[in-house]
Amino acid sequence: MSDKQGITLTRKQLVMIAAAVLLLIVGGVVLGLNLSKKEPEAQPAAPQVQASSKGGIELDPNAGEYTGEKPKDEGGAAEGIKIPGYPTITIAKDTQDVTMALMNPEGNPCYFKFEIVLKDSEETIFESKYVSPGDCIYDVHLGKPLPEGEHPATIKISTIALDGETPLNGANVETVLIAK
Repeated sequence: MSDKQGITLTRKQLVMIAAAVLLLIVGGVVLGLNLSKKEPEAQPAAPQVQASSKGGIELDPNAGEYTGEKPKDEGGAAEGIKIPGYPTITIAKDTQDVTMALMNPEGNPCYFKFEIVLKDSEETIFESKYVSPGDCIYDVHLGKPLPEGEHPATIKISTIALDGETPLNGANVETVLIAK
């Protein structure tokens, strides 16, 4: 009689078990590496979301860096919100897609939101999302086309601090839209 208890494995069976364990380990490592590579791919998408939303505010997708002549610094107060003037704005007549330059001057401590309101009817014909300091909206889609002529309007500028939460003083800028 044999006093052996348990399982007896041949050399061939031991090699097969070792190969199976090795395959499981290598498979786990490969799977772990693939999963860890997928996380960094998902992270670059986050800055794109933050580019259109900062601190709970939504930035205007049509705003871009201002490429025109920078307004001259006339001295005076070093602090505060710089509000650009728009005595007249010439636009294309009878179209809703027009070009103008609604800018938030560089160095401002806030985001701007623009609303263009026709004076005669109090009708809002354009409203933007927020614009970062140093950026400008060039392509504007009006709520309705304007016929040829002069159209007195008010550009209402709302502001919010760069923290995206604190409302600051805004401004109403009188202008005349000249449709040609």
